[in-house]
Amino acid sequence: SILTFGIMISTRPWLTVALLLQAQALQVLCLSTPGDSASSALPNLFDRFRVVCPAAAPSITAYDGILMDNADDDEMNKSIWAAVYRSNNNQPSVFVRDEFLQSMRLAVDSATTNAVDSVINAGDDQQATMIETPMSQQKPVAIACLRPSQENDDCWVLLHMRCDLKKENTDDACDGGSEHTEAVAAAIDALLLHYLQTGRDDDRAVRFERAIQAKGTLVSGILLEDRGFVPVTALSRDMTTHTSSLDASLEKYADRAVHTKSPGARERALQILSHLGRLNRDDDMRAAQQHIEDNEENDESDSDYDPWASVKSLL
Repeated sequence: SILTFGIMISTRPWLTVALLLQAQALQVLCLSTPGDSASSALPNLFDRFRVVCPAAAPSITAYDGILMDNADDDEMNKSIWAAVYRSNNNQPSVFVRDEFLQSMRLAVDSATTNAVDSVINAGDDQQATMIETPMSQQKPVAIACLRPSQENDDCWVLLHMRCDLKKENTDDACDGGSEHTEAVAAAIDALLLHYLQTGRDDDRAVRFERAIQAKGTLVSGILLEDRGFVPVTALSRDMTTHTSSLDASLEKYADRAVHTKSPGARERALQILSHLGRLNRDDDMRAAQQHIEDNEENDESDSDYDPWASVKSLL
């Protein structure tokens, strides 16, 4: 009876624990893998994407060969790239859809076709790997780049935040509301984490306040602001739209560590939050202020600089 069952639970605590574990296991089995829209309201226990940072040049060439063709050797050596791929946690239908869309792009984009051909012909081992695995796993779905600023010393520029996935396809189960935003956000977080980790591993002073400037778009700009970046108040030669803020990033990543839906994104948020928390705020603010004062003289000499001059010459 119910009374007997209640007495058994009260006298045997291990039985209560066993029942709770069985209920939790049943809930996990009921959860779907990424790509199942019928259960988008359920919590996501799997990562849709995996991030490689730093990514090798062939990975970026596979995404868009023009990016590497337009970069000089010095810029390529100093730049840090992040490449985002589909993980094995997605349903087969997701890979089939991506392969179909990629085939359509290859049919109309000669530049991408040449880039993929150069990767396929790079070696027999790599060619065999591409035959055995889905194309969507070989070609990144999103990329981003972090390189030293050419105008400001001791500053970095976050740019080329691009994604092939359609931003119009929304999904409440995704981090950011769509696969497009989740993939771009993963690349941004991976680059920020690499920047913080590399500085600490090299035993050099890591500056975060106003140290990273970003070239955001209508989509990536929102993702940057969700990570504590603030809009710039004046245009520079780098044409950046946002700059990093230590206080704002601490607040934003603390919120992301609690409310983000992706397990991988939550882990990256916790790691970034840990590295930011180890920084000395007073020293970071003084270094940022000193950097601003050091560059004021250069700004005075560039007071007549028109950032749109190159565009006006074409009109």
